[in-house]
Amino acid sequence: MNEKTTSKNESYNIRDLHRLVKSGKVRIPEFQRSFRWQRSDIVALFDSILRGYPFGSFLLWRKRAWNDRLTIGAIKVDAQSRDDALWVVDGQQRITSLVNAVDPEASEADGRFRVYYSLTKEEIVDPRDVGNDLVIPLADLFDFGRALNWLTENPDAATYAGQIQEVCSALNQVSMSAAVIEDGDEKVLRDIFDRINSRGRRLNSAEIFDAIHSSVSDDGESRLSLGATAQRIDSDTGFGILPEKVVVQALLVRRHPDITRDVHSEFTAKRLPGSSFPIETEVEAYQRTEEALLHSVKFLQEEIGIPHQSFLPYRFQLLILVRFFSLFGNPKPKTIENLKRWFWRSSLYGGNAGMTGATGNVRSLAGNVIENKEWQSVAGLVKDVSPSDLQIPDVHKFRTNTAEGKAVLAALWSLSPISPETGEALKLGDLTEALDSDNSPAAVAMQLVSSVGDRTVTNDAANRVISTLPRVDFVSALSGDVDLASLLLNERLIELLQRDSREEFLNEREELLSSYLYEFFGNRTGIGQDEAAPLECFMIDDE
Repeated sequence: MNEKTTSKNESYNIRDLHRLVKSGKVRIPEFQRSFRWQRSDIVALFDSILRGYPFGSFLLWRKRAWNDRLTIGAIKVDAQSRDDALWVVDGQQRITSLVNAVDPEASEADGRFRVYYSLTKEEIVDPRDVGNDLVIPLADLFDFGRALNWLTENPDAATYAGQIQEVCSALNQVSMSAAVIEDGDEKVLRDIFDRINSRGRRLNSAEIFDAIHSSVSDDGESRLSLGATAQRIDSDTGFGILPEKVVVQALLVRRHPDITRDVHSEFTAKRLPGSSFPIETEVEAYQRTEEALLHSVKFLQEEIGIPHQSFLPYRFQLLILVRFFSLFGNPKPKTIENLKRWFWRSSLYGGNAGMTGATGNVRSLAGNVIENKEWQSVAGLVKDVSPSDLQIPDVHKFRTNTAEGKAVLAALWSLSPISPETGEALKLGDLTEALDSDNSPAAVAMQLVSSVGDRTVTNDAANRVISTLPRVDFVSALSGDVDLASLLLNERLIELLQRDSREEFLNEREELLSSYLYEFFGNRTGIGQDEAAPLECFMIDDE
């Protein structure tokens, strides 16, 4: 019989949890899910607390932890090693939300945790819904000393002093139960995690894979998880934090084209013979997937011109690149040229070719990428999207969340657009700050005019420019002294904008944009150009 795992029940209030997090005692396992809640979830959590509604218990694991730089929400802690650390098995989203929302620095640093209490409505509110309400930041309301200071600075709220004291007391008195596992190893923890999922509190496929296969080494130095991989890639490239689903699909597709397989048997003897990398360990699989993802992201940024994940037309393109660079780490120049052609063709014509990004479609595309057949692999990809004539996207059907719309914005980004305020080209950091981890580039696809009679200007690509400025500031800063060509503008168009000749402006810019897109996509897709195999494909090894 296996050794029995024991646990005991403990209770914590919000102040306890905040103290434990700040002291480095609370740890988030690397195979745990990343923080996914939005501000609306946090508002709902605190609303439940003040209403006295149940909001769940926690499951913790008491185990040794090592020196580490922790990031829990917006709270960063230089934690020392300790034998009594509390690893969060279940309840990460709630614990992270609770401690960050009542922490003044964290709630200021990350807008998701910035919530308020409306003294007039007597409820927790989102900052966007404040209106004319008299509100107090939750971080001030939680600490009675800070609440008194807030009252001093807001004398018009003096009549609400009793209400503030009552809510502050309620927040501090709420008690949360936790089951603390005292014994067991990482295998036990993963088993519990998997059982929680099968019991009805469903994890997604990426979380299940991470719970089963990720690893924390005994020395605490090697932490392998989908979330950690996504964080490191974003830190290295500014590409945005990839969804964990994409990371696990990358791990799977580099090993075998079929990404629908059962994750439980991925590293068993039954599965290994069918893999492109049958002898690699779980740890090696995570490490090499991260290397392949990093290679692929840098290829997208430096060779293709896709600065951020929100500009990526299809997620399957990244997955195919991961498999390709896993099998062919240093492709020949002719291969790279055709790989770029495949990218742009699939961006424009993938929809017509049935490339939906569904798992079956990814399996079919990945099946083109075959070990030891570099040229045949890229030729197979290109063959799937080989239209006879170039057709550019319809500029009157522009959407920031479609493949063609993102391709148009990538084409505009290739011009190195400047900020008219500084006259300098926008940098990747400017984009990443504006986009964060958005899946759509809408935040930087600024509309130049707001309306033109009955014309739907929102869907007109000629009305878009890449900018991180508000429209009023952007237009007012335009002049002949800045590099207008980088914005696909000219002095004539600026004159039309400034005298508010909107329809004339859009018509003339549409001509300019269509001409540019035809040239851009013609060069990038290589339609009608030579696609013959390089000479080395016909050379025979004498041996």
